Amino acid sequence: MADPAIRIRNLVTRLGDRTVHNELNLDIQAGCLTAIAGSSGSGKTVLLRAMALLLQPVAGTIELFGQATTTLSRSAERGLRGRMGVMFQRGALFTGMTVLDNVAFPLREHTALPRSAVYEIARLKLRLAGLAPEAATLYPSELSGGMTKRAALARSLALDPDLLFLDEPTAGLDPVGATAFDKLIVHLRNLLGLTVILVTHDPVSLWEIADEIAFIGAGRVLASGPAQALTQSLEPAVRCYFGGARMQRAGASWDQK
Repeated sequence: MADPAIRIRNLVTRLGDRTVHNELNLDIQAGCLTAIAGSSGSGKTVLLRAMALLLQPVAGTIELFGQATTTLSRSAERGLRGRMGVMFQRGALFTGMTVLDNVAFPLREHTALPRSAVYEIARLKLRLAGLAPEAATLYPSELSGGMTKRAALARSLALDPDLLFLDEPTAGLDPVGATAFDKLIVHLRNLLGLTVILVTHDPVSLWEIADEIAFIGAGRVLASGPAQALTQSLEPAVRCYFGGARMQRAGASWDQK
């Protein structure tokens, strides 16, 4: 088996006096769509931020594409950051910029491309994210929840990343919108050859699109594998999570397909 795109060993993270992860280990294979699941407060988003170089661990190692992130030079860190895109839960769009300017921002900051090329690429990313051309001139306050998600997704794709981090991508969307967004994520993964890591509470997403699920609890990965395998886990927290009514309904729908 090829080396994983992300290898985490003995990770320790803290927020203030609280230890969030304690000796956590996880491998994420290149090209895989991996979901990070677990109960509220288990540290899913903290783990995503650590992998995305947005939070410094207290101990342990995170390797991205074989590079240990704790010993990176500044130029090497910039290079790795250029290979990843992050979509935050609430979009984190710049309110004073149009949608097009939001998507163009990473290109203006991190490339020497001429203005015309920057905005041509930004419009392409908006199309990839499923937004109509007229959305480019709107401001974040004029967007629906679903449009905000897609604009944030387009911005996360601006630099042609190899790794795509998504924090609760379907949160706040109605069932039809959530299903459409899930299908978009899978389509983009296949089209662009992405390795996708998403944090989600959505049981449909866990069953329908995740190749692997890493279930976080008690500061570590309690179980990992496809949703079907996790239903058979001997870990009480995992069995309780997958035994809930909403999760069982999602699993039953998946079984019928």
